[in-house]
Amino acid sequence: MPFGGNNMSSIEIRKISITDLDTDAIVNAANDGLWAGGGVCGAIFKAAGHDKLQAACDKIGHCDTGSAVITPGFDLKAKYIIHAVGPRWTDGKHDEPKLLYSAYRSSLELAVKNGCRSIGFPLISSGIFGYPVEQAWRKALQACSDFLAKGNRIDIVFAVLSSGSAELGQKTLKEIAPQMATAVKSDWQTSEMPSKHDHFTLDRSFTPEQMKALRKGNIPQEMEDKWFWYMEGDTLFAHRSWTGFCIYRIDFSPNNHHKVTVNRNPEQYECTSVDEDRDKLNKLLDWWTETSYDYYGEWLTETVDAMKKSGISKDKLKVAGQEVDAFFSTCRLNRMGS
Repeated sequence: MPFGGNNMSSIEIRKISITDLDTDAIVNAANDGLWAGGGVCGAIFKAAGHDKLQAACDKIGHCDTGSAVITPGFDLKAKYIIHAVGPRWTDGKHDEPKLLYSAYRSSLELAVKNGCRSIGFPLISSGIFGYPVEQAWRKALQACSDFLAKGNRIDIVFAVLSSGSAELGQKTLKEIAPQMATAVKSDWQTSEMPSKHDHFTLDRSFTPEQMKALRKGNIPQEMEDKWFWYMEGDTLFAHRSWTGFCIYRIDFSPNNHHKVTVNRNPEQYECTSVDEDRDKLNKLLDWWTETSYDYYGEWLTETVDAMKKSGISKDKLKVAGQEVDAFFSTCRLNRMGS
C-alpha cells in the first residue's frame, strides 16, 4: 500500500473498487464452485485475468460456505486473491450470521498464514446473496475487530462503491470498534474550500506509519484541539475546528510531489504567503503524523510562534539546562500539573 501500515493494525472503509486496491491480498465474494460470477466476483476475475484465475480455481475445485481458499493475484496489484464463500440470506435463522463471521475469520487466518500485512474485503454476501447490508456490516466488522483483538497484525480495508454503504460502515465501526474508526466528513460541521484559494507543491516523503496517522484523521475533543481533518481516497482535508473553514487540501502523490490547495479568503484565513504556508503545513504535518497527536503541544507551539512574531514573547527560563520561552514552559508545567 502506498499510504498505510504501522505498529497498530487498522480497519478502514473506502469508496473504491476492490480491484484498485494494492493490499497484499484482496477477498473475492466467491461461490462454492469457485467459478466466475457477477458483481465483485466477476470484476475480480476480469481484472486478474479470467483464464488464469479460473484455471487456478478449477485446481481447488470447491470451497464450503463459511470457508476460504487462496490463489495468486495474477494481473491484480494484490499478490493474492482469497476466495471466501459467504452464506445466502434466507431469514437469519439458518446459521447465516455464524457462516458470514466464519468467512471473514477464515480469510484473515489465510492472509496472516501467507505473510500478508494488509487485506481488502468487499462486503461479503450483501450483493446477490441478499444479506441485509446493516447486518452484513455488523458481522463483518465484529469478525475483523475480534481477530485484531487477539493480537493479530494486519491492516484491513473494506472497498465499497456506494456512499450510503460506506457511511453505514463508518457508523457501525464507531459503535463496534471506536478505537479503529477513522474520521469522516460528516463527523464535523465544515465548509468547502472557498473560490479564493491558491496552490503550491509540497515536496515531502511520508512513511507508511505517518500516512496511517493521517488517514485516521482527527476529531477535536477539547478547545485547544484546533484541527479537524479527514481523508477521502488520497486527499486530505484540514479544517479549523472552531469555524469549520477548510484551510488546506492535500492531494497526495506517490512521487512525493503533493498538490496543496490553500484558503485565501481573508475573512477565513489571514496568511497570504506560499512560503509561510509551506512552512506552517510542514510543521502541522510533523505534529499530525506522530504516533499520538499532541494537539495541546501543537497549540502551545503555534501560540508562542505568533507571540515571537509580534514581539510579545521575550522572557526566557532554563528547563533541564535548555533556554525556553517562559510562556511555553509555564503553560506546559500547568498542563502537566492539572
